[in-house]
Amino acid sequence: MTGRPRMSPKVRLLLLLPLVWLHCAGATDPSDGDRLVTIAADPRLRLVMHPPVVVMTGKCRQPFLFASARGTLLCQAQLGGQKPFNTKGKIVYPILLGMALSRDGGATWRRLIRDPGHDDVNIEGGALQCADGPILMLDSFIVPAGKPGHGIGELWVSRDDFRTWEGPRNVDFHIPGVKFAGSTDDAGRPHSAARLHRSILEMPGGDLLATAYCWFKDDTTPATYLHSMMKTRTIVLRSRDRGASWALLSTVAADGTVGTEGFGEPVLVRVPEGRHAGRLICLMRTGRDLYGSRSDDGGATWSRPVPEGFSGIDIRDSGKWRGLFPANGAPAAPDDMTGAVVDPDLIAMGNGTLVCAIGVRIPGRRYVENWRAPENGDYLAFSCDGGDTWSHVVRFRSGMPTTHYMGVREISPGVLYVVYDNNLWKHEGETMGFRLEAARTDLR
Repeated sequence: MTGRPRMSPKVRLLLLLPLVWLHCAGATDPSDGDRLVTIAADPRLRLVMHPPVVVMTGKCRQPFLFASARGTLLCQAQLGGQKPFNTKGKIVYPILLGMALSRDGGATWRRLIRDPGHDDVNIEGGALQCADGPILMLDSFIVPAGKPGHGIGELWVSRDDFRTWEGPRNVDFHIPGVKFAGSTDDAGRPHSAARLHRSILEMPGGDLLATAYCWFKDDTTPATYLHSMMKTRTIVLRSRDRGASWALLSTVAADGTVGTEGFGEPVLVRVPEGRHAGRLICLMRTGRDLYGSRSDDGGATWSRPVPEGFSGIDIRDSGKWRGLFPANGAPAAPDDMTGAVVDPDLIAMGNGTLVCAIGVRIPGRRYVENWRAPENGDYLAFSCDGGDTWSHVVRFRSGMPTTHYMGVREISPGVLYVVYDNNLWKHEGETMGFRLEAARTDLR
């Protein structure tokens, strides 16, 4: 008897499932969403996107992501509509934060409620697995310590891949010139704190570096859209005792004329190899362009911050989306029509490729009302030359609700995991995640 080999039911089921979504160049459908669309192509990169899965439900938005050395994924996001417990006796995020954990590479997730009824660590402040094993986590908020130039932060530790946690432990931050009070946040609430954000790096000698944004006494320029909020600066802090205490190392960027918000929401990466091996790259949100600065001396000094160029992305090409306005019958102000690149995440893959997750808000601050421009969405940018150029850019969510906050981590050689959300403040949705195979064709 001849014919095709008989397939088992399991194999037949796998063939029927939509296992991967390949990215295709030239796709321009305004409804492109949750699939890869190539904006700028570099032939050295080949990407394969696996179907997204739900990480957390319940109006979950603005996710942050961490991956341990074992591939365990920890995701934290805001739980819209729920208030914090205010159990810390200090400032906490005004929306309750929830966590989810995956131990199978992001295929499945379970909610992690570590201490019911209590506010947990806000990992927006950064997380790091040290070379000798412990996972360190810093809460985002540094609050006044009662003496000039000092603040108090929280350090949390897990030594067994998030099965148990130690903390919080109060740690000292010595930041000469810091000004905790005198500004609100972007919702007009008093904000007496400096903010750690995204990054903790372990340097070759064992020192730890962390990025933060805050105000010094000279930072008195109001944000253009909220005069009660002052434009911020970005700084780097250093610890020489494994996170038990921190001190100011340098200011990366401070300029009241830049952007609508100054330099905030920074992320830091160390180039692992190539002609820029050892270079530090700091990318920062400004409320308009994303700015970048470089350091070749371990963070002691920094190059002049300049707008970072991403191939195929132009936030000022308002002719492409002007037809969407007026959205509510009123003419759009010129400031509304310019876009913004917001809250980057940045990592170095094991093969030396840099990966940046960026949200592009178009048009401007009106994206909450009218997010339907195809250019509005979530992007990934890749650099094969140590951050000199971002030659491969893809968009995976387009013209659909999103807060544009994302997280990206490498979970195994050549395999990334990306988290994002599919909602806005006026919409309900989830935090989502997907695996992304990212192969370099020019490397073995």
